[in-house]
Amino acid sequence: MNFINLIKHPRPYLDKGLHILKNHFRSQFYKGNVVICDLCGWKGQRFFNGKCPRCNSLARTRLIPFTIRYFNLKGSNPKLLHVAPNLNEFNYVKNTITSLSNYDRLNIRAVKHINIVQDLTQTTLKSRSYELAIAWHVLEHIPQDTDAIAEVFRLLKPSGHFLVSVPIYPIRNTNTIEDVTLDHKDFERVHGHYDHCRSCGLDYYKRFEAVGFKTQTLEVKTLNPNDIIRFGLQEDHVVWCFTK
Repeated sequence: MNFINLIKHPRPYLDKGLHILKNHFRSQFYKGNVVICDLCGWKGQRFFNGKCPRCNSLARTRLIPFTIRYFNLKGSNPKLLHVAPNLNEFNYVKNTITSLSNYDRLNIRAVKHINIVQDLTQTTLKSRSYELAIAWHVLEHIPQDTDAIAEVFRLLKPSGHFLVSVPIYPIRNTNTIEDVTLDHKDFERVHGHYDHCRSCGLDYYKRFEAVGFKTQTLEVKTLNPNDIIRFGLQEDHVVWCFTK
């Protein structure tokens, strides 16, 4: 901790400290068997504003382990490419799905837990290298998403899988909306987020089929309501499992 900053600007540090203490209290005193966070293993009575009190996971991130089971993708130490994983995703995958030596994490920017800093639309990685790829709420940030999709297709081995989730905006939007002439300052107004360059719809899977993928779909709203509650999922989320 920078003590000079703490003295000059104490409020952010105090707020962070109170947040940590509050979550610690919740993780201890709200233990139970109603909900479970598949990412960190915490079992409790409920999530708080959709977040796990132990690891701060969100519903969309907790959907990853559920999806791995749903599509039966937990193979034997697969060679895996993960596009821009957050820290919770990284920890879950390396501890549960595959060994670190078989786990590549790619991002366009250098981040501590990233081992490949490249642009997904044009990597230097070897073709047919991976059995599984994951891009979780990432592609809506990439203007040339069709190039990124084609690149993952190239990198996957035959019969390899590409797990993808993007925000559907507005909720249950059927048709993907994209305007390449739209100014960045208008992204939030049109697409719901300052860094989303399109509003993905339920038809977004067609971009993957155009390069040769076959599609399987998981819509959370179709799941058993007890599972949605237990694993802290959100009904409006959609996942596609694409197979080369």
